[in-house]
Amino acid sequence: MRKFGFKFYSSDLTNTPDLIKECAKFASSVSDVFIELMVVPSSSLADLKKIKKQVGNLEVRIHAPHDGMGFDPANKELEQQNKNLIALAQKAADFFNSKTIVVHAGCGHGQQYIDETVRQFKLFNDSRIIVENLPYMDNGVVPMHGSRAEEIAYIMRECGCGFCFDFSHAICAALTCNMDVDKQLKSFFDLRPAVYHICDGYIDKDVDLHLHLNTGTFPLAHVLNDFTDPNAYITIETGVGKVPLADLKIKDYQYLKSLQTGS
Repeated sequence: MRKFGFKFYSSDLTNTPDLIKECAKFASSVSDVFIELMVVPSSSLADLKKIKKQVGNLEVRIHAPHDGMGFDPANKELEQQNKNLIALAQKAADFFNSKTIVVHAGCGHGQQYIDETVRQFKLFNDSRIIVENLPYMDNGVVPMHGSRAEEIAYIMRECGCGFCFDFSHAICAALTCNMDVDKQLKSFFDLRPAVYHICDGYIDKDVDLHLHLNTGTFPLAHVLNDFTDPNAYITIETGVGKVPLADLKIKDYQYLKSLQTGS
């Protein structure tokens, strides 16, 4: 059975105080929902305790801070800052007994940046870490690696970590680099992901938009049924960067469920 994840930021406690509580109430009525929690740098133990109270016994997976929050494992000068941010994610993973910690690959194009990511991942020394593939360019400005399956495979092989397959990132990278989208998706799927990220977007635009499901043109049924495992953990990453509403997140879950074949 596939499990579907509601994505929250720990800052939602302040920004949208009822969001987690409302989604958790819905999730308690079904058997296939988990929570993926993005731990922002300002998070405290008190914040985690409040979130724990709201989600109750729901399974929680952790996402570490990303480059927009000051994390870049490909930057040697940020090594200590990166360690501090990973330590925060590790504490959250300990608190929620998370089996995985999603970590972005890093910025920069070229083997030297990938090797620095590998070096720092080894320093983090946590078997729960799973590396997430990234777009070739972030917002058309920042170069990023982990946009091709061979780069992710190299990081996995060198570090012994698992993989988080982000469909939107993979599609965007394929479009930017004039690659065949299906071949790109299959090459990542062949790496046997531990977690998946899904949202909608436009199949002719290489911009990671995090649109709510069924509002763009991504081939979502094809993606879900042909490129996820029957027992996959799939985080619904919609509404990022906008004021998220519980009913929209629930509708995304219901829509994704309706796309499943053979279930």
